[in-house]
Amino acid sequence: MKRSLQLVIALLFTVLLFGCGNQEGSDSTKSTGETDQAAAEPVKGGTLNVAFASDPDTLDWMSTGATATRDVGWHIFENLFALDKDYQVKPMVAEDYNVSDDQKVYTIKIREGVNFHDGSTVTAEDVVASFERWGKISSVGKNAYKYIESVKELDELTVEVKLNQVYSSLMSDMAAPKSALMIIPKEIAETAGEKPLTTEQYIGTGPYQFENWERGKEIVLTRFEDYSAREEEDWGGLTGKKVAYFDEIKFLIVKDPQVMINGLKTEIYDYAQSIPTDLYEVVEATPNIDPVTYINGYSVTTPDQSEPPFNDLKVRQALSLVLDKKAIAESTYGNPDFYQLDGALFDPEQTELYSYQGSDDYLAYDKEKAKQLLEESDYNGEPVKIMFSNDSDTYKRISQMMKQQMEEIGFVVELVPYEWATYLEKWQDPANWDLVVVGWSTRFSPSELGMLVMDTASSGWYNSERWGSLLNKWGVTASPDERKEILADMNQTVNDELPFIKIANETKLDIKSEKIPVYDNWVGQRFWNTWKNQ
Repeated sequence: MKRSLQLVIALLFTVLLFGCGNQEGSDSTKSTGETDQAAAEPVKGGTLNVAFASDPDTLDWMSTGATATRDVGWHIFENLFALDKDYQVKPMVAEDYNVSDDQKVYTIKIREGVNFHDGSTVTAEDVVASFERWGKISSVGKNAYKYIESVKELDELTVEVKLNQVYSSLMSDMAAPKSALMIIPKEIAETAGEKPLTTEQYIGTGPYQFENWERGKEIVLTRFEDYSAREEEDWGGLTGKKVAYFDEIKFLIVKDPQVMINGLKTEIYDYAQSIPTDLYEVVEATPNIDPVTYINGYSVTTPDQSEPPFNDLKVRQALSLVLDKKAIAESTYGNPDFYQLDGALFDPEQTELYSYQGSDDYLAYDKEKAKQLLEESDYNGEPVKIMFSNDSDTYKRISQMMKQQMEEIGFVVELVPYEWATYLEKWQDPANWDLVVVGWSTRFSPSELGMLVMDTASSGWYNSERWGSLLNKWGVTASPDERKEILADMNQTVNDELPFIKIANETKLDIKSEKIPVYDNWVGQRFWNTWKNQ
C-alpha cells in the first residue's frame, strides 16, 4: 500500500511523514481503492454524500493543523505552492519563482486571472496579506517568519520574499498541507487577523466553494463555475489540473462506523472516512464497497508539561516504560497491515526524512523500572485525566489500554471523552487534562510536527532549547548528510525529553461506493477529478 515518496525542495529537501503498515499487505489493500482511469468516462453533475467522522472546529485551513479542517478546507482554498502526487513542490496559485544567488531573495510570479469565489482575482496584495496572516496564525508560518525579513509587492502579479538568512525549508513551508499558506482576499486576511475565519470569510480559489454549514449535521460545498484550473494533468496531489465534476459535496457528520458501512450498502452515502481497521474484512466482503487506504501518520499521547504531575521528567519516564506499545497497537488496530511499530519521527518510506537512530528505546517496556521511577517522582496519587475524542474508536481504545497499564504501577486514572469540537476546545486549557490521545496526520517537514510546536497546547506546553536549536539547524542546512545527523538528534531529543510518547504508525481505512470509478489514494479525502456513475 505504501509507495516511495520523494519531495525535492529548493536545495535537496525531501519530506513526508505519517504512514505505516505491513508493506506486502499494504500493496494489496491499496489496489482495491484504485481504478483504471483510462477505462472510465467522466460524469458531470450530482451530489457526493460523504460520511464524515468529525465536525470540524473551523474550515480555516491556515489556522489549524486538524485533519477534519484540512479535508474540507483544501477543496475551498489553495496554496501558493503545493505538493504533487509524488510529494514534490510545484506551483499552484503561483506561476513560477526564482531565487537569488545568495539564496535570500525569492521572487514569486502569480498566475494571471486566478479567480476568488467572490468574483475578484488574485493579486500580489492578496498574496502579501495572506503571507502576513500566515506568519501570525499558522504554526508553520510562525516558524518560517523567524527567517523572513519582508514580503512585499513588486507589481500586481509579483511578490518578493526576503530572508534574514538562508532558509532551505521555505519552499516546503509554503507548500505545507497543514496550517497552510492558503491565498485569500486581502480584505479578509486583514479583517480576520489572528482569529479563525468566519463562514462569511470562506473565500478561496479552489474548485469548490463554501455554501453552508449546519453544525453537527452537514457542510455543503458547491462547484465553483469560474474556477481557474491549471493545465498540468499529471501532477496530482494538491496541484495540477483540478476538475469539479460534482454539483455539490455534502460532508455529513456520521460518527458510527457501522452506520457508515450500512449507508454505503444502501447508497445513502458515497464515501465514508475513518473506518476501524478491524472491520477491513467486513468491508472487503461487502458488495459494492471498495476500501480506500493511505498513509496517515501516527498516534501519540502527549502529557501536559506545564504543571504536575507530568512536568516531572521521572513521571514521563515512568509513563513511557509502562506503556506496552505492542499490546496497545495490536488491540487498537487489529490487522497488522494497518500499523507499524517504529519510534522515529518520520516513516521509513520517507527516505530523505527517516532515521531510526535515536529511537532505539521506543519499545522499551519495564513495569518494575516504571514503578520505581514513579515512586521516586513527585507524583502523589492525584487522578490523571486522559482526554480523547470519542468520535474516534482508535483514540478510545488507546486510552482504555493506557488506563489499564498505568494503573498497574500506581497511577490513578480518569478517562475524559468529548466529541471532536469540544475536545479541541478543551485541549487549549491545561486544567482539563493531563494526557491527550490523538493522531497526527502526514507531515512533510520537522517544522510541521504539530506535537512539537513549543509552548502550545498541541505539544503539552513543551519548551526545549535543545529542540529549538535542532529545528533552526534543520532550516538552514541543505546537506543531506548533515540533515540525517540532525534527524537522529531530533529522535534522541524526543526520546530523552518525552514531550510525547508515540504509539504506532498508522494506515487509514476509508470506504467508497463502486459507483466512484476513479479515486486517487493520496493523503486525505480529495473530491476533484473524481465523479459518480449514475
